Amino acid sequence: MDRSFGTQTWLAPALEVLSNEDPWIRPLDRGGHPGGLVLLKEDLPTFILPDLHGRHEFLKDCLSYRHGGRTLLEGLEAKAVQLVCLGDGMHSELRGRERWQRGLAEYEQGFEDSPAMDQEMEENLKTMALVLELKAKFGPMFHFFKGNHENILGLSVGGDHPFAKFAAESPMTKLWVEKNLGEDFLNLYANFEQALPILGRGRNFLLAHSRPREPYGFDQVINYKDYPDLIEGLTWTRDHQAQPGAIPAMYKGLLGGNSQESLWISGHTPVANLYRFEAVERLLLIHNPARRVVCRIEPGRAFQLETDIFALPESG
Repeated sequence: MDRSFGTQTWLAPALEVLSNEDPWIRPLDRGGHPGGLVLLKEDLPTFILPDLHGRHEFLKDCLSYRHGGRTLLEGLEAKAVQLVCLGDGMHSELRGRERWQRGLAEYEQGFEDSPAMDQEMEENLKTMALVLELKAKFGPMFHFFKGNHENILGLSVGGDHPFAKFAAESPMTKLWVEKNLGEDFLNLYANFEQALPILGRGRNFLLAHSRPREPYGFDQVINYKDYPDLIEGLTWTRDHQAQPGAIPAMYKGLLGGNSQESLWISGHTPVANLYRFEAVERLLLIHNPARRVVCRIEPGRAFQLETDIFALPESG
């Protein structure tokens, strides 16, 4: 059995695409590498998914959603739509709380026997295998942005922090991967995470895993590897940590337009319904872990909260 559930097949091809993205889409940083900013295509519909957290069926079913007479997968193939994921591919969190706690006992025994963690990692790796495949196949039409869970090495450096909520998720994940897939795979996967972009810009919207902690400019976003506070600020920030006025300042700096017509779209912070909208800064949060929320931005018309945010029906 393939213990990587397909990630081994698609990891290197996806990393190759990420490392050679069109500089008109990802402007190059000072070192000549694709920077942290994605310039999304302004003339295409954009479909945005919040945190995946191992929900591979969510991403798979999204590809079957019909828009304009064809599925999103067909739209990607035709270069007629773009699909964006706001990060956090791994870790089931609350949905798998009891499993994480069983997995912790397995971890403490060195994963000699690990049915709980095996199940957790199967979900995670199936999710990321599909992410990797989509990036490898569709390049500029599919973007997966870095979230705070994209830290498989569990490091506390460069804006990253190890993750522990219901157990010791970061070291548990790292050890399972080392034991089952090997150190070479672990390090290559970490390289993939480090190659991910941090912020996307559309015609009148910005998106990132979290709301910004403070305003960041074009140069900082493009050269994000030089600014660990920016990486932390766009992946870890909760409401109480955000500097007032940060979002409108970024509208002015990165969009150059009227903030009353702009949107900042993020996941990270759980919401109770399909979304939470803060009208003052036009902040739209779309991460409900219990729903399969999709946000749609259509070119040429105003965004409608009531119809452009919806939930896919549950599988089965």
